[in-house]
Amino acid sequence: VCVNDKEATFVPIADIVPEFTFNAETPFFNILVPTVETTLQRLLVENLMHAGYHVLFSGETGVGKSVGIQQFLNAPAETFAVGGANFSAQTSAANVVDVFENTLERKRKNLLGAPAGKTMLLFIDDINMPMLEKYGAQPPIELLRQVVDYKGFYDRKKLFWKAVQ
Repeated sequence: VCVNDKEATFVPIADIVPEFTFNAETPFFNILVPTVETTLQRLLVENLMHAGYHVLFSGETGVGKSVGIQQFLNAPAETFAVGGANFSAQTSAANVVDVFENTLERKRKNLLGAPAGKTMLLFIDDINMPMLEKYGAQPPIELLRQVVDYKGFYDRKKLFWKAVQ
């Protein structure tokens, strides 16, 4: 069940599932057949993104998490700027810093942020992939957590705090 904002009523999600039309030109791996589940996921992501929340989608391999998120990101509202990265076993914390510095605009020496008037959506696929270090931590994920929790990270060369808006 979801809320119809215009009529202020509850509506079964099955009633709002978009109709599927097959396009032979679409690559196989980009095809997403709308179902109650995919519609629910899209509504959830849209509402959480517009409300300014961080979102982590988890689930079994092959259930369509990445395809669903990519479909949402390919048709973003004009208020969003979109970036992305794929993690692998070789991803390091330095790679994550590069993603931030290359995706976000440099506002000042110590401030990175989305382009003016926009909110940055950063999609990271396979977030669990970085290799464990000697003590069991995954530095790329720790750095992401630091940016989410503390809104920034330390520049590793010049040792000053870079804020992320």
